[in-house]
Amino acid sequence: MTGKKAPKQYEQLGRVVSSIFETGYLDKKQAYKTSFIKGLLGGFGGVLGATILVAALVWFLSLFGNVPLVGRFVDKIDNTVKTNQR
Repeated sequence: MTGKKAPKQYEQLGRVVSSIFETGYLDKKQAYKTSFIKGLLGGFGGVLGATILVAALVWFLSLFGNVPLVGRFVDKIDNTVKTNQR
């Protein structure tokens, strides 16, 4: 079953997952630990990705230092970065 699922299928899937937890087939402690680690790694990946994206954007804008409207904005960012590196 690929593609979009009907609400009834989601409800059925929820009951199956719930029954797995209730029967003790799945170790709850391990499941919570895995979910926590997944959350940490997902958050770290998001922050790292955003940092790389912003750095690439600033670098790209620095190529346009001589453009009148963008130039002043890039100069302000460049000054901020240089000030924070000291």
